[in-house]
Amino acid sequence: MPLRSCFLAAGTWPLVCRHTWHVLVGGRASLTGLFAGGRGSFHWLTGGSVDPLGDDVDTASSSSSSLLFAHKRPERSLLKSVGPDFGKRRLALPGDEVEHRAEGADSRAEILRLRRRFLKDQEKLSLIYARKVVVEQKREKEVLAELRVRQDAQVVLYRSYRQGDLPDVQIPHSSLIAPLQAVAQRDPIVAKQLFSSLFSGIMKEMDKYKTASEKRSVTQKVLQDFSHFLSTTVFFFPPFISCLQEVSCTHADLLSLDPAAISTSSLASLQQPGGIRLLEEALLHLAPREPPAKRARGTPSLPPDTARWMELAKLYRSIGEYDTLRGIFSSEIGTKPVTQDALSAEARSDYSEAAERYNEALNRQEWADGEPSDAEKDFWELAALDCYNQLAEWRSLAYCSTAIVASENPPDLNKMWSEPSWQETYLPHMIRSKLKGLLLGGRDQSLLTFVDEAGALAPRRALLELHHGQELSLLCILQDDIDRAKYYVENCIQAFMQNYSSIDVLLHRSRLTKLQSVQTLIEIQEFISFISKEGNLSSQAPLKRLLRAWMNRYPDAKVDPVNVWDDVIMNRCFFLSKIEEKLSLLPDGGGVDAGGDGGSGDEVDVRAPAGDVWSLIAGCRFSMRMRMAESAGEQGNFSLAMKLLKELHREAKTREDWLARWAQSYCRLSHSRSRAQRRPEQVRTALRTVSLLGENTSSFSSRDGQAFRSRNVLLGTAYRILADALRGEPACLAEMEGSEARRVVGLSACSSEDTREVIAGLYQRAFHHLSEAARTAEEEAGPSTRGQGPAAEVTDAYMALVDFCDQQLRREEEATSGESVESAALRTYPALVVDRMLKALKLHSSEARLKFPRLLQIIARYPEETLSLMAEEVSSVPCWQLIGWVSHLVALLDKEEAVAVQHPVEAIADHYPQALVYPLIISSESYSFQDTAAGRKNEEFVARIKVKLDRRGVVQDFITALDQLSDPEMLFKDWTEDVKVELEKNPVNKKNIEKMYGKLRAALGDPDAPGLGAFRRKFVQAFGKEFVKHFGSGGSKLQSMTPADFGAVTRTLLAKMRRDVRVPGNLQECSPWMSGFRADFLRDELEVPGEPTCRGWRAPGAESQCPSPAPVVCPGQYDGQGKPAPEYHARIAGFDERVRVMASLRRPKRIVIRGHDQREYPFLVKGGEDLRQDQRIQQLLQVMNVVLSQDAACSQRSLQVKTYHVVPMTSRLGLIEWIEHTCTLKELLLNSMSQEEKAAYTNDPRAPVFEYRDWLTKVSGKHGPGAYPLVYRRAFLALSTGPEAFLALRSHFASSHALLCIGHWVLGIGDRHLNNFMVSLETGGLIGIDFGHAFGSATQFLPVPELMPFRLTRQFMNLMLPLKETGLVSSIMVCALRAFRSRSDLLTATMDVFVKEPSFEWRNFEQKMLKKGGSWIQGVNVDEENWYPRQKVRCARRKLAGANPAVVTCDELLLGHEKEPAFEDYVAVARGSRDYNVRAREPDSGLSEEAQVKCLIDQATDPNILGRTWEGWEPWM
Repeated sequence: MPLRSCFLAAGTWPLVCRHTWHVLVGGRASLTGLFAGGRGSFHWLTGGSVDPLGDDVDTASSSSSSLLFAHKRPERSLLKSVGPDFGKRRLALPGDEVEHRAEGADSRAEILRLRRRFLKDQEKLSLIYARKVVVEQKREKEVLAELRVRQDAQVVLYRSYRQGDLPDVQIPHSSLIAPLQAVAQRDPIVAKQLFSSLFSGIMKEMDKYKTASEKRSVTQKVLQDFSHFLSTTVFFFPPFISCLQEVSCTHADLLSLDPAAISTSSLASLQQPGGIRLLEEALLHLAPREPPAKRARGTPSLPPDTARWMELAKLYRSIGEYDTLRGIFSSEIGTKPVTQDALSAEARSDYSEAAERYNEALNRQEWADGEPSDAEKDFWELAALDCYNQLAEWRSLAYCSTAIVASENPPDLNKMWSEPSWQETYLPHMIRSKLKGLLLGGRDQSLLTFVDEAGALAPRRALLELHHGQELSLLCILQDDIDRAKYYVENCIQAFMQNYSSIDVLLHRSRLTKLQSVQTLIEIQEFISFISKEGNLSSQAPLKRLLRAWMNRYPDAKVDPVNVWDDVIMNRCFFLSKIEEKLSLLPDGGGVDAGGDGGSGDEVDVRAPAGDVWSLIAGCRFSMRMRMAESAGEQGNFSLAMKLLKELHREAKTREDWLARWAQSYCRLSHSRSRAQRRPEQVRTALRTVSLLGENTSSFSSRDGQAFRSRNVLLGTAYRILADALRGEPACLAEMEGSEARRVVGLSACSSEDTREVIAGLYQRAFHHLSEAARTAEEEAGPSTRGQGPAAEVTDAYMALVDFCDQQLRREEEATSGESVESAALRTYPALVVDRMLKALKLHSSEARLKFPRLLQIIARYPEETLSLMAEEVSSVPCWQLIGWVSHLVALLDKEEAVAVQHPVEAIADHYPQALVYPLIISSESYSFQDTAAGRKNEEFVARIKVKLDRRGVVQDFITALDQLSDPEMLFKDWTEDVKVELEKNPVNKKNIEKMYGKLRAALGDPDAPGLGAFRRKFVQAFGKEFVKHFGSGGSKLQSMTPADFGAVTRTLLAKMRRDVRVPGNLQECSPWMSGFRADFLRDELEVPGEPTCRGWRAPGAESQCPSPAPVVCPGQYDGQGKPAPEYHARIAGFDERVRVMASLRRPKRIVIRGHDQREYPFLVKGGEDLRQDQRIQQLLQVMNVVLSQDAACSQRSLQVKTYHVVPMTSRLGLIEWIEHTCTLKELLLNSMSQEEKAAYTNDPRAPVFEYRDWLTKVSGKHGPGAYPLVYRRAFLALSTGPEAFLALRSHFASSHALLCIGHWVLGIGDRHLNNFMVSLETGGLIGIDFGHAFGSATQFLPVPELMPFRLTRQFMNLMLPLKETGLVSSIMVCALRAFRSRSDLLTATMDVFVKEPSFEWRNFEQKMLKKGGSWIQGVNVDEENWYPRQKVRCARRKLAGANPAVVTCDELLLGHEKEPAFEDYVAVARGSRDYNVRAREPDSGLSEEAQVKCLIDQATDPNILGRTWEGWEPWM
């Protein structure tokens, strides 16, 4: 029966829509009746307003058929009411008779006591208890009966059927809606879902039975009703608002709701994600109308699309998504160059520059390129207010927040109440700025007057108490009204608890922003408690406890923004001033008792003289403000940091130690700030710091060892900045003023004014000061410094000298013959780097541990100066610190520098053997020991370590068993590729051919090989004789084959293998050893010589002959991030019998290892591949994560690359950690399609892949192949349970993808097709897999070279619509690239393992390049060992130095495709056109991070590149 049968007539559809809403919500007068569960709702059956689940339901008319129980029962008492004499009579046992009353209470009590003790009647007592039990049972039955009656009374029978009969076929929809209505009145979530479903059904039916004009009329009426709901609601009940958002999103005709109403209702109900999605859908589907020809008088109206962008920006601002906010104004609303410049300054945390740009724009009267829009002007005002807030410029903030509202002087603050938008925009800034002025000692009383006048009106008072309770409490403390302050702060805490619980758990940034206010509220509460308690000021102990709590509880230096720091520190300083006021009023003038130790939580407590409370408070205030300045500097807000330091300068002069600390902080901030300055400015900054350190700190530093060390480090850094600036721009010395130039020459201690000699002299001075700092640190270093405290400062001094020496060595290594400068000091640098870095490692320096690969580089390059020193000192370094670099260590064991790493390798073998066993096995395959005494010693050492690691042979058994899972067809194919390379050599190496055939025979041709499963045995039986037939016994025929004959034979065999393949899905057929594995039956740790060994498996029913178990540890449990605890590592207890065969080219197998801890560890077994490259890429990504965590901007955005364990076991076998709850992007794409779409996408002749192929062939189409433009958006909507989930999934997907793009581009990772990305179905995060092509090999060696830097195709950008790549994606890329470029030396040093131990693929690439040849060979010394890896590392270093990405791509094309006919065309496409492409207009090098990201996005999204890509890459997706 159609849905329309529920309603009266076909012409009443507007009434139907409104009536449905009235039925569900109880009429327009009570919009939240449905969601609040109130009475008086319309009843479908009776037509009245009787609540079918109300308390007055007639029990007689109820039935037990078709039960629908309510969730809430009437609250009536189950106990009878007591009588009027309750409690008057005394308690007594039944049967007690007293003929005469006792004359007194004492005598009666005595009689009763005697009766209970001596005259107990057992029979009477039994009767008494029996009667009690009977009464209780009767009462229990009555209660149960009453509960059943009440339960039946709350059930409404809506329809009954005869028993045994089927229900009527035609059930009116009203019979379904009525019971659902009853449930909806009790549950707002069900109500929201019910109304959405009903509305969708009505709209769907309307398409069938209504004409277009009728449909438009109904839609307009519904649209008016929705707008009326949003504009008139007062409570903004979240389910109600969310319901309207969801309904409007799913129907395109309802998207044209008023943007302002959407934004206001979303903010008031905390349903911002729903509002964001609704506005984005409107921007996607609604074409903006043409603006009117003449603007009406009054307030100018914005075009609809601009208004939506503005409201969308408000919603993004409310949830803290400032990257997206900047993207909106930079690409959609902001059209002026000044807006772009200001936004770029904000992205760099240069709020001072940004504020100047906004002020310049606001004050400009004439515009050559046209008047800016009102929306852009509004943004300038709001952004300027935010900048002043970040800079703590309270006067400017107060002026700007009141100037627009009230132009007179002084401004009338009450005008804030005249416009609701002013209350939302300017009121918070006005209150904050005025309050800060009062807390700083200002005399402006306008805020107090404003609050007093607002308190006289209830609505204004309620708004202030609701949103500004914290400010009100501080104002009350300022006026010494402690009780009111306590009231306000308690209200704030209650409001926080309610608001925080109402924020969706997926809105991480909103919840974090809300949490950041807790510390301020708690500390206000602590101060009120402290100041209210009498006696707290009469002794130092309570005050010290309070100060110690503050000094040990600072906001996070990187994550918490400066406005949070300012609230905490300024409030504390204000509280200290109030304490000083109270102390000054004490009779003794503040000389409080020093009783009670109070502890020494901070150095301020220790240094303050006993009994001198004023010094204690002053020291605390100075220390806290210094910490805030240092935090601002770490976050890059140098303007605020310098402002705070200037304010502290006068205070710092009162104490010598304060002045030294102040000067050092000032210099440290100046040095950090100089990184972004031009060369002349760097010189002036360094000159200022040198003079400051010399004037203010020399005398104190001579007496304080720590200050002396810090001063020398800073002086060395200043001289280094001077020298680097002159070296980078030698002409700036000649362009300086005479006095400055003379000062520079004087500081260099050089008699000549020659620039090169001045630079050398400055470097020498820097080395001198850094050496002095390291020397004093070495004198102080000892057992007591290990751990926290002084050890960190000691290691900082060591690493400062290491960084300086390493910088000079790198320049010398990279310099050409004409630039190389030899000096006596330079020859001592390698030993200094080794010595100081090892000493820092002994003190557990994480920085030294990260730079350990550079240490191995130095000992390889300077063996004479460093080898013996390294061998001697490394023995005292804890071996666990080097576990993360164990692959680097084992790569050196066959080289001359092996003696330097043998001790840590042996220590790891003794203490953590599982961390070493697989890296050593895979590296030993390529060892080539020299035929010298040292080479033989190295070989003996490796043999000894191997025996130590796998004395029982279980590890080798495990590897052999895993190798049985490798696909034999792929193994044979790999073998043919290797043999083909050998056969093409002239002359052919017959020994190598014979060895290769022996490997093939052992793996795929020997039926007697141990551990064969049924699947491999069947393959051996089928093809073992074929190998002998075609290649001869022992490979005799193979040696005389030509490459053409060999290719023909192998192609025939491979075709036959493909026909016969059937990979089993159980472990028994693949690997019997693993299937029968039992940890209890492993061989003993020490085998008895001469006795047979037993395997780690047995047949069912067989008994083990092995004495005791020896555990095998699950691979991948050593990450090198901390000291391992092997006793807690999971040991292998068995394997799951199920094997999942993956559909990729090599058909890897997914297995599950069962640990002894009752957990499962899934892994992917990949055979036939060298996974060392994947492992090293993962290690580089982990180093990138460390760099990201040390950067303030990246920490605030929680940027981290998702990594996983890769365990190479041999050069042809390895394990990869399986990440659960993920799928490939290709699977996500296909799963989001319908069956028809999927069939059309894969098989239809017009499918994108076929259309793309034809398009490339004909080169005649004007557009790319057809595709599904929003398929990823649909997929993420399907994964989401609501708009909050969609927003969180999309945001995490975009940020993780942007971060992967930059990381992969730096590492040159290519072949990023849809199956090489995994997406988490829980978080939406993206994970990169399969790094077979890295460091540019996809561009250099693939037949169709990849010209794009990473994957950023149309589907990725459509997911982020309406913003695409602007906003979040580009901001994340800039932040990540800036962090990577700041630590480029760390990343390139980690890449050195590719040079030390190239994988087989890299060696093959090297041979391919030599075979191809080209003009590149003239600039490369191909006789140098491992020249190819060095070339790739240099390319990565160029990227991190600011190279144009298009130029890097062209250079990679030159290396691999120079001799191809299309080479010039490749280069032209990659470089781009100056008319259309940003990358073509930028220089070849020296680009900023922002410019590099613009070039990268331009190159990745260029259709001229995407249209010339291999079809398997699927560029249309």
